[in-house]
Amino acid sequence: MPVCVRPPGTHRCCLRIGEVSIGLSSSSADDIRIAEELNVFRRDSPYCDIEIRIGWTQQLQRLSHKRIFDSGSLWTLYENRSSYIFDFATSLLGSQPYKRLYVDRDFSQAQLFLNRQCLTNVEQVYPLEYPLDELMITNWLACGRGVEVHGCGLVDFETGGHLFLGHSGSGKSTTTLLWKSMRNVRILSDDRIILRNSGNDIWMHGTPWHGEAGFATNQKKKISRIFILEHGGQNEILPLDQSRAVGELFARCFPPFYSRESLDFIISCLLHITNSIPCYIYRFVPEPSAVEQILTFHD
Repeated sequence: MPVCVRPPGTHRCCLRIGEVSIGLSSSSADDIRIAEELNVFRRDSPYCDIEIRIGWTQQLQRLSHKRIFDSGSLWTLYENRSSYIFDFATSLLGSQPYKRLYVDRDFSQAQLFLNRQCLTNVEQVYPLEYPLDELMITNWLACGRGVEVHGCGLVDFETGGHLFLGHSGSGKSTTTLLWKSMRNVRILSDDRIILRNSGNDIWMHGTPWHGEAGFATNQKKKISRIFILEHGGQNEILPLDQSRAVGELFARCFPPFYSRESLDFIISCLLHITNSIPCYIYRFVPEPSAVEQILTFHD
């Protein structure tokens, strides 16, 4: 394993999310401050999968590089010959980007510049603040390592690991709270789950990016079944053939649309997942019977 060499006096903070390690380093301890919800994911490591060096600049001018994606919210993606460049901007902090991230093509080495002109009056600056943390991990995973999905992952201590996928408003947080009120369960996340292959099994990992119910756990579990949540007039479980299952999972994951190679990998990853784990449409009503339907269901 390569050794990361840093100048004397470098301050460091490391996180581990979905078994992906992120290392922050800077000459100032203030620059590696993390938000409270990330503390449960904090781990010490001399070398990380993703290394981010943090520094300040007096200002950041708009880029003239090729723009390849606009999120429509906080971030825009550019590229040059060797790097991707993420600009983060909001009118609340002025016309310039308030931070800029240069990252190599496999998302393992990055340099983050904070804009002093925009952030001078901000009381607490968190360099890894969402969505930068999630962007780094989802893109690193998409380089042949895994996929993040929009779902609730829970571990029932009698029936195993269940993954409920859904768009916003489909009932992920409702499902989480129903199971929590009725069963002895551990909630990995009620909104974002990382899926990774280990040996012959697919494992789901908790993340800090929780939903309305506010559950986020730094643990993992092998998946028994995958359910696509839909609201219905009654509880109903419908099996999915693999081609439709891949489409349903793809619609509820976070693919980097600007990278053909990453998209190809994600499709192959979802094919492997749906070939390994039974997938179902679950139309449900938001009441205790929805939990009972899953508990009494047999493939």
